[in-house]
This record gives sequence, C-alpha cells and structure tokens, in this order.
Amino acid sequence: MASGRLFVGILWMLALFFIWGFLALGAGYFVLASENWLVRGAYYVIAGVGWLPFAMPIVGYMARGPRHS
Repeated sequence: MASGRLFVGILWMLALFFIWGFLALGAGYFVLASENWLVRGAYYVIAGVGWLPFAMPIVGYMARGPRHS
C-alpha cells in the first residue's frame, strides 16, 4: 500500500508547506520590523529551511514499506 502512504504524505506535505509559509511570511512581515535587508534576508533563509525538521517524519512515513504482521 505504498501508493496510499504516498498520497497521505503528499497531502501532509502540502499542508505543512502552506501553514509554514503563511506563518513564516506573517512573522517576517509583522514581527520583524527591521529595515536592514541583511537581517530580513537572514530571517527568511532560516525560516526557509525551518520546515525541514517537520518534513523529515513525513518523508520517513512515506518511505516506509507496508507493515507485515
């Protein structure tokens, strides 16, 4: 049932991308009030890779094979 895991994983990844994107952009726009482009750039680079620890379990779930009982 790898295709089922793949479909569920894709849905979770899309949800993660949208939620993380809205939160990161919103925090960067409203909370980060620095006019310095270097500070803003550093924030967006960090926020851009910040979703990876949350995506790793989803990818691991998608890569696992079917359970044998």
